Amino acid sequence: MVSSVPEQDLLYAMGRNLKTPGENRGILMQHSIINGISTIRAVVFAWLAWLLVSLWSRTMNIRIVNRDIAERLAAQGKNVIYAFYHGSLFPLIHSHRGSPILILVSESRDGEIMARLLRHNGFDVVRGSSKRKGRKALLSLVHGMRRGKSVALAVDGPRGPLHEVKEGVLFLAGIMQAPVIPVATAAKRFRTVEKSWDKLMLPAPFTDGLVLYGEPLQISGTSPEEIRAGRMRLEEELRRLSREAVLRLETSPDGRPSDP
Repeated sequence: MVSSVPEQDLLYAMGRNLKTPGENRGILMQHSIINGISTIRAVVFAWLAWLLVSLWSRTMNIRIVNRDIAERLAAQGKNVIYAFYHGSLFPLIHSHRGSPILILVSESRDGEIMARLLRHNGFDVVRGSSKRKGRKALLSLVHGMRRGKSVALAVDGPRGPLHEVKEGVLFLAGIMQAPVIPVATAAKRFRTVEKSWDKLMLPAPFTDGLVLYGEPLQISGTSPEEIRAGRMRLEEELRRLSREAVLRLETSPDGRPSDP
């Protein structure tokens, strides 16, 4: 029996594009214009963000505590994985500018602005996340570490939950047998961006800030048990470091970060 369904409907059901060549060219032109506008927006916003972060950060007194941990490992020829929370990023950008570090940034539009901001500060960037192009991003990070780069990952991304470590950082550490250095930040005076999922900390201008490195964690493998155990250890260490960073600022005399 021959179907009485019109050919146009059959082709539509099969997912065929029935638009004319002229209509397709118009759609492609619209997409090109939209992409161009998005690129211009990202360039302008990233430049403004770089200028703001640079000027803002220069007013702060940021002390880095236990940096010798990373320096000691570098002297041994080891590259490392720095693990931090999304919300603690602000004090890290300017204080570590120019470092030979590879940073994972999401593929979102906001991620494009962040990627450009980080490149302005001398970092290398890999685009991707655990939810989108994750395999490609992981391979790029592995390739970068094999070239001698260290890696920095915001471990509670790409969209939370807040302060919940994702497995990607442990998987990368297990593959590369690279130590994970937990990093926490604090500021004596700051505001929290409550509407953002990561509760971004914005230090006040002219305040004291602290970047605190923890002892390296070694992940022995990539089995589910090893990943689970490593995740628990890293979450606990980041919580402990975050409390310690705040305590150092609160208890140190004359508001200065205390010595390590």
